Amino acid sequence: MKRMTFVVGLAIASFIFLAPQKKIYAQTVEDAGNTFNSAIQLMQSDIPGAIAKFEEVIAMCEKIGESGNELKTQAQNQLPILYYNYAVNLQSSQNYDQAIEACNKAIQTGQQVNNADIIAKAVNLTAQLYMVKGNDYFKNKDFDQAIANFDQAIAHDSNLYRAYYGKLLVYREQDKYKEMDEMLEKVKATSTQDPDFAQKTQALVAREYSIAAAKAIQAKNSSLALNYCEKALSLGDTTANTYYYQTLAANMEKKYSLAAEAAQKALELEQKDKNKIYFELGKAYEGLGKTTEACAAYKNVTAGPLVQNAQYQIKQVLKCK
Repeated sequence: MKRMTFVVGLAIASFIFLAPQKKIYAQTVEDAGNTFNSAIQLMQSDIPGAIAKFEEVIAMCEKIGESGNELKTQAQNQLPILYYNYAVNLQSSQNYDQAIEACNKAIQTGQQVNNADIIAKAVNLTAQLYMVKGNDYFKNKDFDQAIANFDQAIAHDSNLYRAYYGKLLVYREQDKYKEMDEMLEKVKATSTQDPDFAQKTQALVAREYSIAAAKAIQAKNSSLALNYCEKALSLGDTTANTYYYQTLAANMEKKYSLAAEAAQKALELEQKDKNKIYFELGKAYEGLGKTTEACAAYKNVTAGPLVQNAQYQIKQVLKCK
């Protein structure tokens, strides 16, 4: 993920401090002004220090009363910007939890002064931070925490399609295909500005269904394997392997017409070893009672571990000419 590079420029407030008419307030306002100037000096080099100073100014001005309101407002306007910039710095150094806390403060103080720009950017950064945390948890196979952080990211930005993708990857690892499908639809709906990403995500899911079909065949669950093949094909995984798995599952289910059709498509797509496909095609034709076609298919099995089985069908079972 690309790190966020935008940083709001530090607003250097200018303020001319004049001794007020009433001597009773002179020292207090002057002290607040000096603290304000100290905060400005720290803005470039020590953001936390500047924040602390501006907060001190606000507290001082609240005690002063009406004559300190202008200075208080100036200090309050600095806080959202500083908190946001501090969050960006923390994000760059991978202190994600502290960065999220800083974003929350940016949002809170931004709401107090109606700084909509900072609020929007802090919300966006918060979503990105939660997504990064989710990715880290996923890499460490802590799937519950990964989901929790992806959900937080989505709560802050419902169009953050990479967070939906993160959830999709978790569900793929957990063989939760229904949930994986739901996340695929979310990715497609929210990534309209990045169609290539949506296509690649769909291809990944399609491939996963093809793999799931192979696993189901190994588990002798041919009905489930057929369902997975149909799903893979509907999502665009029209590969030789997927059609071969469909052939195997269909033969197991005695759906020989489907098996023969799938085998023919697999043969068209397979560029290397077609022996196992021809063997399954022979079984499909045999099941359909098409002896001539079955013999022709079995005779095309010329290499690999199925040659002996094919020869047995040719000579002993079908007695091919």
